[in-house]
Amino acid sequence: MSSAEAGGQGQARAKPSRFYAFEVIGGTEERVALVITQRAQAKDLDVRSVIVPSESKGLVIVEVGSLVDLYEAISGVRNIKRRRPLPIKPEEVERIVKPAVEVPELREGDIVEVVAGAFKGRRGKVVEVSPSKGEVKLLILDAEFGMLATVSLDEVRRVEE
Repeated sequence: MSSAEAGGQGQARAKPSRFYAFEVIGGTEERVALVITQRAQAKDLDVRSVIVPSESKGLVIVEVGSLVDLYEAISGVRNIKRRRPLPIKPEEVERIVKPAVEVPELREGDIVEVVAGAFKGRRGKVVEVSPSKGEVKLLILDAEFGMLATVSLDEVRRVEE
């Protein structure tokens, strides 16, 4: 996914942001986003960001303060399938931009291997799981003495024994 800050730096940001999606020809998403960004900067339009979601082919999302500026930014841009933008709620944009991370089901006493971070390659015994924080507290088994470490849930995987 890529995101670019666009024009409108000199304008007051009194209007709330709105998000709109466009269908574009597959494979041209980056090019369309670049053209919209350059046009917004050149014309000092209130285009706040342009997002190309990596998970969604043929989609470009534009954050704007003014619908008039949006139409000005996309006017004449090639490879846009529909000239009529589809409004998107901020929650939907967040879901697209931040896909859910698969969190392993862990319980106290499980043996895990750390797959990323400072303790990568070490094994540990789960002491405490905090799903709300996205963390797990481990007793590192490979250490010469009992060492507790708190790591992110997405940095561990359960060892099947």
